[in-house]
Amino acid sequence: MKKIQFSRFGAASEVLECVDAPDPQPPGDGEVAIEMLFMPLNPSDIMLTEGIYGTIPALPCDMGREGVGRIVETGHGVSGLGVGDLVVPITGPTWQSKIVRKTDTLIPIPAGIDLQQAAMLRSGPATAGLMLRDYVDLEPGDWAIQNVGNSAVGTCFAQLAGSRGIRTLNIVRRKQSGAHLLDIPGAVVIEHTGGPSPKLKQEVEAATAGAPVKLGLDAIAGPATDALAQCLANGATLVNYGVLSKEPCQIYGGHLHFRNIVLRGFWVSQWLQQATPAAVQDLYGELAKQMAAGVLHMAVAGEYRFEHIEDAAAHAARESRDGKILIRPE
Repeated sequence: MKKIQFSRFGAASEVLECVDAPDPQPPGDGEVAIEMLFMPLNPSDIMLTEGIYGTIPALPCDMGREGVGRIVETGHGVSGLGVGDLVVPITGPTWQSKIVRKTDTLIPIPAGIDLQQAAMLRSGPATAGLMLRDYVDLEPGDWAIQNVGNSAVGTCFAQLAGSRGIRTLNIVRRKQSGAHLLDIPGAVVIEHTGGPSPKLKQEVEAATAGAPVKLGLDAIAGPATDALAQCLANGATLVNYGVLSKEPCQIYGGHLHFRNIVLRGFWVSQWLQQATPAAVQDLYGELAKQMAAGVLHMAVAGEYRFEHIEDAAAHAARESRDGKILIRPE
């Protein structure tokens, strides 16, 4: 089989490689063998190869945390899943032609679902859904704000919020890149880069007619954290889930002790480690239904075979990219 790995730290386009590897052992008790079909290349994957994401992995490091595949063989004692079923694994590595997994680490996917969309189910939709659900009790008509609104997580957040009648302020670097968000009920697109500014605050107040913004989502860190904080209502919650700037979160202390804004952090991999199996299945079962119904849909900017992983990584690293990069074994 083929798999993607890296053996030294550096830019993903320079260190990721497609290598031949032995096929995994046949599935044992409660296990199934899965032929992987599509896998997304996320910002976290690029940061992992640079040694700046989560924990520092041992080398060589096999890549991938999500994707979609089809069951091709079952072991003893498997029930509820069979050959031909589509599944999303929630444990890595996944950037391989074939993997073997316990059935309780798999999310069944409805027949007929778009395979490219299903490949992106584990991270983006779950991150968006959990941040929408777990930090602030938002009601229809309430406002939330986020940066990187055109990203997969940002798009999913706006879509899920809109389906509940929650309105979103979506900050993007280029207004054109957020054009697709304008079709989502209650979504407003604002062009802005950098830290706090009177112009940003004025645009937010104009869009909301002065209504409180109760939740903020930050994927950039650096001064962008403070830019969101200035737009939030007193007592609001600001959740950081990414460090695209590769800088620490910067926030004026007065937002914390004078305005009682709460800064939290979120990482979907940590949630998956701590959640019960039932909670995991419930979350992804609902998200899969939303995806099959068309509520959740993420843009795809390109598709590459494993052999062209360098090109895929270079494309994924472009700032002007609009959509996710997917890879496939063949």
